[in-house]
Amino acid sequence: MDEVDEAIVELLEADGRLTHREIARAIGLSRSTAATRVQRLLSSGQVVIRGAVHPAVLGRGALAHVSVSVHGPAAPVAAELARRDDVPFLSLTGGPHALVAEIRSASAGDVDAAVSELRSLPGVSGVDTLIYVEVMRDVIGPVGTVRTEVDDTDRALLAALQDDGRASYVDLAAKVGLSAAGIRRRVVRLLDARVVRVGAVVRHSGQDRQSALGFGIRLAGGHEDVVAALGSMPSVIFVARTLGRFDLLATMRAFSAAQLVGMLDVVRALPDVRALESWTHLDVVKESYAAGFDVARVDY
Repeated sequence: MDEVDEAIVELLEADGRLTHREIARAIGLSRSTAATRVQRLLSSGQVVIRGAVHPAVLGRGALAHVSVSVHGPAAPVAAELARRDDVPFLSLTGGPHALVAEIRSASAGDVDAAVSELRSLPGVSGVDTLIYVEVMRDVIGPVGTVRTEVDDTDRALLAALQDDGRASYVDLAAKVGLSAAGIRRRVVRLLDARVVRVGAVVRHSGQDRQSALGFGIRLAGGHEDVVAALGSMPSVIFVARTLGRFDLLATMRAFSAAQLVGMLDVVRALPDVRALESWTHLDVVKESYAAGFDVARVDY
């Protein structure tokens, strides 16, 4: 991807249903050029547009981050974890642990059972678990509290958006069995209620211009000011409050190691940041946002 493609992806991460005309206006392209570039990105398979449904709507409101230590090769352990439906994210990492994963389950008890199963896998030396208290920022999925009920028609629509977040209202109507106008009203309502977030998911590879870094923060005081500061940084794409060895968990991305080092120093300098530990995402093995509905899973 060149810089124009990256600008398009950034827009689509924020709103995967932007029209070609809106993309063209934002970047300064002709509509036809914007349409050609979007289609090329989607056809390549490097970028997909998915509707990420709020975990609570999927009945998986208990979330945890696990860091896994291994003895021996990490790839076989990663392959075993990637088969689990309750693991939507999995990455081989450089740092104190060989890989990190996210667990999404129905209850804290289910998370506990999943962690016990991970510990028993061949090659696993230990599992360090962080329980999510609240996800504050996520460029992929919706955050906050869901305050709306969903019916069977909504669920069918959500499944269709998970499969293709840029599907037209006409195509969605054909799948769900409503008029295009009725579908549009439902899509707007579900988006406004934060039941679903439609955005670009980038298929990462070793040739990416961008690098991703995860880090955990231990605080000396309250979390509000630090979370606000992290939220103001465009490079920070995920922030969650956690229980465990860290008070905050975050992910940032940049185009060079020097940028990452500089941004980490900015974070370290924030008042109330007592300690920071980081790890590099070397290979994203799995990103799956279609759990809970009868649609094809998105595995990378």
